[in-house]
Amino acid sequence: MDIPLSQTRGQQTLAAIAFSDIVGFSARMGKDEIHTLSLVERDFQFMTELCQKFTGRVLKTTGDGLLMYFVSAVQAVDCTREMQTEFAKSANILPKNDVLAHRIGIHLGDVFFNETDVMGNGVNIAARLQAKAEVGGICISQTVYDVVKNRLELDVTYLGELELKNIQEPIPAYNVLIPFLDPSLHSDRQDIAAKSPKSSRQITQQGYRDRQIMLNKIRNFWVEGVLETSIHDKALIELGLQIRLDAIAHPWHIEWATSDEARKPLPTGTKAINQFDRLGTGRTLLILGDPGAGKTTTLLELTRELIVRAERDSELPMPIVFNLSSWQDKQSLADWMVLELNTKYQVPKKIGKSWVSEQQLLAMLDGLDEVSSDRRNACVEAINRFHGEYGQTEIVVCSRMKDYEALAQRLQFQGAIFIQPLEESQVFEYFDRLGAELEGVREMLTTDAKLLELAKTPLMANIMAIAYRGMSVTDLIKMSLSENHVQHLFDTYIDRMLRRRPDKSYAPSKVKRWLGFLARQLKNESQTVFLIERIQPSWLTGNARAIYATLTAIILAPIISLIVLPSSIGILIQLTTSNTLAEADKYFRSFGGELPAFAATFILTDKERLYLGVLCGSLLIGFVVAILWGLTIRFNNKKISKIDILIRSIACSFIVCGLGIAHIISSPLWIFLFFLLGFLSSFMIFDILERPIKPTETLKWSWKSFKENLTIGRSIGLIFGLIAGLLITLIDISVFISLFTLLSPMDTIK
Repeated sequence: MDIPLSQTRGQQTLAAIAFSDIVGFSARMGKDEIHTLSLVERDFQFMTELCQKFTGRVLKTTGDGLLMYFVSAVQAVDCTREMQTEFAKSANILPKNDVLAHRIGIHLGDVFFNETDVMGNGVNIAARLQAKAEVGGICISQTVYDVVKNRLELDVTYLGELELKNIQEPIPAYNVLIPFLDPSLHSDRQDIAAKSPKSSRQITQQGYRDRQIMLNKIRNFWVEGVLETSIHDKALIELGLQIRLDAIAHPWHIEWATSDEARKPLPTGTKAINQFDRLGTGRTLLILGDPGAGKTTTLLELTRELIVRAERDSELPMPIVFNLSSWQDKQSLADWMVLELNTKYQVPKKIGKSWVSEQQLLAMLDGLDEVSSDRRNACVEAINRFHGEYGQTEIVVCSRMKDYEALAQRLQFQGAIFIQPLEESQVFEYFDRLGAELEGVREMLTTDAKLLELAKTPLMANIMAIAYRGMSVTDLIKMSLSENHVQHLFDTYIDRMLRRRPDKSYAPSKVKRWLGFLARQLKNESQTVFLIERIQPSWLTGNARAIYATLTAIILAPIISLIVLPSSIGILIQLTTSNTLAEADKYFRSFGGELPAFAATFILTDKERLYLGVLCGSLLIGFVVAILWGLTIRFNNKKISKIDILIRSIACSFIVCGLGIAHIISSPLWIFLFFLLGFLSSFMIFDILERPIKPTETLKWSWKSFKENLTIGRSIGLIFGLIAGLLITLIDISVFISLFTLLSPMDTIK
């Protein structure tokens, strides 16, 4: 069954090599040699025919296996998968004695054909991988998986980096899952499965559905929406990585003798996923780099790989991308993650809390450098505390190198990598691959050292490729590149991007102005992702902000004031001017005495006038609050403190009492009470207006909001109760003392 090698003799070529092996061949031969050989011939004949169907070749037999050659890794995987699927189907029909189980390993690498054989590392690795395959399954290397993952629908499980006999470097590998495969065939591998730690958590059908929805959201937004449409992903620049053990805190306070010991470049082609896997269970990794070096892209590439694994194995944690810029001081990372899951991914807080507490998340934390500088050290401490409390939760953090080095705190992580700047050879190779349209840039790079230095950052290299496409060296020189490279580059890039999608509705100058406005506000609010529902009134500036604040207050303030003030004053009127007080006055007069002056002030001869004054004053307070709030917002860009609200509330009550309300009410005591309650009402209105807008998908009752507002209502109610109670107590005491004074002389006469 050997295939002639005349056409490939003496050649070295890149090939996909598939190596098969029959499981338990020696034992079967010992029991029934003739029958076993007939089965081998049957299976090998089928495998050879199927191999030819997929334009592959069987190079030779190894007694109980085949060595197959394919030009394409896609053809190799597709062919062998069909082989194993057909074998699995047959095994469910045929008698057990007529079934042979095969393992297959596939690798993509260089092979060398000589007179009688095929050799090379590609063959050796494929032979070693087949031993790692499941019985009746296929084991493929990372190299093969990277080629086929976007072209074939595969069910795979990641095996990690395998130590293969006589192979110097560990090989990342995957098992391809075969449909119709009898699970009983895996009995010889139960010992291996037992060594892998498995969660005792039982996932429900709803839990599985929630998990898949979450993974879909991460893939759709971050992988397909950001990574696969980003300029980095299209650039296909292979980034060099360097180990940076001196960037993390070690529990034993290890001191490195030289920087070379802690900073070692990783082999060319090493990906972040390879380094992450080397760290083992409970791994934590810090990704560092210069601005535009590709930190977020590296994080998202890592996320993409981890999503594939999590979809295949429900016991693996879900990789969730969080941006640390929204983290607030004195906020635990666990609480913040639950809040982010709720606001960014619409995950109910109950589910988010269970995911965090049960350590079902793999936290991909981007943008440590985007946390405001005064909170950055505290953020590192929060991450370290979280890692200490949730030790099994795996974490990846991204940060700019300079911003991280400036911190007093260090992350207590297992590993750190630094994304190295591009080499000059990589820059020229990159622009060579992009074709003749960038020939002018390539020539300019050979003479302009500043431009070349800019191009060593992947982000800037990609921007150059877009901005300067089709420009000649003459055009570039005419535009005075040497004066201000960065400014000119970004101006050209923006103009080019605006011309890509022309919109006559908006002038380019307006688009630039408003995009700049949004960028500044996102920076001020420590946000990196723009969501229209997260816009706050504080984003507005100048007159626009004041007009918005005033109009909002004009609508809300009078309504709240008209509800709170008249009801409060009305209760006091009913409590203090009841029939009992009127009867007491008559009683005093019958003995020739008078009701005490303090109590007498509460006897109203004209309640209608008081009610009118209260209603007018309430309406006036609402409008004064609105005007004061508008002026405050217009001339104060800082956060409004409680002291500011207190001062403005007092000022509001003074203004209203001075605008004629005191004349309508006339009674000094009731003027004072109106002033006091007006102050409380104003304070409450200012506090409501100062709160940020919280978007919600549906209007529903919230016990949490009820409890939060209950605290405010309880405080105001307590103050109102104290005022009412104090007044009634003072009235009762004054009446009692006067009554005692009035009746004592009469007892003496008797």
